[in-house]
Amino acid sequence: MCKQLEISRDAYYKRLHREVPYEGLENIRLAELIKEYDERFCHILGYRRMTSWINHFHHTRYSKNRVHRTDITVKRH
Repeated sequence: MCKQLEISRDAYYKRLHREVPYEGLENIRLAELIKEYDERFCHILGYRRMTSWINHFHHTRYSKNRVHRTDITVKRH
Protein backbone atom coordinates (compact mmCIF):
# COMPACT_ATOMS: atom_id res chain seq x y z
CA MET A 1 0.00 0.00 0.00
CA CYS A 2 2.82 2.40 0.82
CA LYS A 3 4.32 1.87 -2.66
CA GLN A 4 1.01 2.73 -4.30
CA LEU A 5 0.68 5.89 -2.22
CA GLU A 6 4.35 6.68 -2.79
CA ILE A 7 5.11 7.26 0.89
CA SER A 8 7.57 5.58 3.20
CA ARG A 9 6.40 2.99 5.70
CA ASP A 10 7.90 5.10 8.47
CA ALA A 11 5.74 8.09 7.51
CA TYR A 12 2.63 5.92 7.28
CA TYR A 13 3.02 4.41 10.74
CA LYS A 14 4.05 7.72 12.27
CA ARG A 15 0.84 9.28 10.95
CA LEU A 16 -1.23 6.24 11.96
CA HIS A 17 -0.17 6.35 15.62
CA ARG A 18 0.09 10.10 16.16
CA GLU A 19 -1.84 11.96 18.84
CA VAL A 20 -4.29 14.60 17.66
CA PRO A 21 -3.19 18.04 18.91
CA TYR A 22 -5.45 20.15 21.13
CA GLU A 23 -6.25 22.57 18.30
CA GLY A 24 -7.38 19.68 16.14
CA LEU A 25 -9.74 18.48 18.85
CA GLU A 26 -11.14 22.01 19.20
CA ASN A 27 -11.75 22.17 15.45
CA ILE A 28 -13.59 18.84 15.55
CA ARG A 29 -15.72 20.08 18.43
CA LEU A 30 -16.50 23.31 16.58
CA ALA A 31 -17.44 21.38 13.43
CA GLU A 32 -19.88 19.27 15.46
CA LEU A 33 -21.43 22.42 16.95
CA ILE A 34 -21.81 23.94 13.48
CA LYS A 35 -23.56 20.82 12.19
CA GLU A 36 -25.85 20.75 15.24
CA TYR A 37 -26.89 24.40 14.91
CA ASP A 38 -27.26 24.11 11.15
CA GLU A 39 -29.68 21.18 11.48
CA ARG A 40 -31.54 22.75 14.40
CA PHE A 41 -32.22 26.01 12.54
CA CYS A 42 -32.88 24.47 9.10
CA HIS A 43 -29.85 25.99 7.32
CA ILE A 44 -30.88 29.64 7.87
CA LEU A 45 -27.97 30.79 10.07
CA GLY A 46 -25.04 32.48 8.43
CA TYR A 47 -21.58 32.23 9.90
CA ARG A 48 -21.89 35.54 11.79
CA ARG A 49 -25.11 34.66 13.58
CA MET A 50 -23.91 31.11 14.15
CA THR A 51 -20.76 32.47 15.79
CA SER A 52 -22.82 34.66 18.09
CA TRP A 53 -25.12 31.82 19.11
CA ILE A 54 -22.32 29.29 19.65
CA ASN A 55 -20.32 31.77 21.72
CA HIS A 56 -23.35 32.79 23.77
CA PHE A 57 -24.78 29.38 24.57
CA HIS A 58 -21.50 27.49 24.96
CA HIS A 59 -19.52 30.30 26.67
CA THR A 60 -16.74 30.22 24.10
CA ARG A 61 -14.87 32.93 22.21
CA TYR A 62 -14.57 31.65 18.64
CA SER A 63 -13.90 34.31 16.03
CA LYS A 64 -16.18 34.79 13.04
CA ASN A 65 -13.34 33.89 10.70
CA ARG A 66 -12.65 30.60 12.48
CA VAL A 67 -16.31 29.61 12.34
CA HIS A 68 -16.44 30.62 8.67
CA ARG A 69 -13.35 28.54 7.79
CA THR A 70 -14.69 25.53 9.67
CA ASP A 71 -18.11 26.02 8.12
CA ILE A 72 -16.59 25.88 4.63
CA THR A 73 -14.72 22.65 5.41
CA VAL A 74 -17.87 21.08 6.87
CA LYS A 75 -19.81 21.99 3.68
CA ARG A 76 -23.11 22.13 5.46
CA HIS A 77 -25.29 23.08 2.48
